[in-house]
Amino acid sequence: MFIGIDDTDSERGLCTTYLAAVLMERLRPLGQMASLPKLIRLNPCARYKTRGNAAIAIELVSDRTEEVRATALEAVLELSDFSGMNTNPGLVIAPRQTPQMTAFYQRAVTQILEIKEAKRLLDKEGIWYRGFKKGRGLIGALAAIGAALPDYTYELIAYRERARWGTQRRIDAASVWEADALTYPSTWDTVDHHNSRVVFAPHSADPVLFGIRGSDPLAILEALQIIKSEPIERSVLYQTNQGTDAHILEGVVADVRDSESYRLHGLVAESPQAIAGGHLFFLLQNGTSQINCAAFEPTKNFRDTVKQLISGDELEVYGSVQDGTLNLEKINILHLADDVEMSAPFCPQCQKRMESAGKGQGYRCRRCKTHADDRVRRLLARKLETGYYEVPPCARRHLSKPLVRMSKEKTHCSR
Repeated sequence: MFIGIDDTDSERGLCTTYLAAVLMERLRPLGQMASLPKLIRLNPCARYKTRGNAAIAIELVSDRTEEVRATALEAVLELSDFSGMNTNPGLVIAPRQTPQMTAFYQRAVTQILEIKEAKRLLDKEGIWYRGFKKGRGLIGALAAIGAALPDYTYELIAYRERARWGTQRRIDAASVWEADALTYPSTWDTVDHHNSRVVFAPHSADPVLFGIRGSDPLAILEALQIIKSEPIERSVLYQTNQGTDAHILEGVVADVRDSESYRLHGLVAESPQAIAGGHLFFLLQNGTSQINCAAFEPTKNFRDTVKQLISGDELEVYGSVQDGTLNLEKINILHLADDVEMSAPFCPQCQKRMESAGKGQGYRCRRCKTHADDRVRRLLARKLETGYYEVPPCARRHLSKPLVRMSKEKTHCSR
């Protein structure tokens, strides 16, 4: 059977992955885990998400269906923050994964779905479920069960002892940097080199101590052994759709919709402009259609790349559309336009720059009495190269594929 859980935490605390970790321990006497639990990130534009919009799916082999349902229900009631205004837990237990459920997942990771759509499919398939309060968690719980992952990564999440929840986390930073040095690129987004930050631990009051992401479970376990921290209550290795770009749709500028994420092709229509707060914006044009693209201040050094774009550069942009603006996650520079400077010509005799002879009268050198009709065209060097550029780890969304995973492409990794 497949157990899906979502929307049990709040901004104040608790965590759906922690609930799942406790539940898996309680289910051991009732059956056998058939695979690694799945940590499924859904549409990052979802309005009511808390932090990473994660749902969990557990695959269990058991013939004790009623006991499994009762155990899962008890865990949800015990470890959900029902006081949270936007906490609306959902629990789904299905006997199988169907093509209809997989299609539902694919929509849930790219679109905004309604609760009634989840209930309609659950009822049609005859699946056991329980929704609490508004029951919005049924969307994620059903999607997590239906998730088919042609591309996947792993994350090991370590959890804190309950007595330490809400207190400052004790993690030895030097050991984290050492773990990164020894296991990168099989692990990533543990630290942010350019911004000199440890980024794998949250700052909220939830039970998570830290999470180690990577492509190789052995490298992840090696990193865990190196990192020194406060005592770990428990840890779980999840298979996940993080770092896969599962949320990205192939699109064209004319057809984008809010709350969806795209890869779009076009030309830079005008050089990026900065506004108060350090945010950068530029227009991407495809045919007669344009969209505003933004590199917001939290993307830090990524803005240094965006700032160098000029009109005519050919790009692919990746990101989510909100209020008609695409929030950049990475860009692929396909072709760099010539950066041309027009200036007064030099005198062919004294080699000094000429001055204007008057409007429409060309240029002259007073000393040598020489004359030229037009300005000269000078090609300026571009510091940019073609290829992919990404936001740094401190600004990366869970689903966004890091360039370290794109070995077949020309990339400029953030470290």
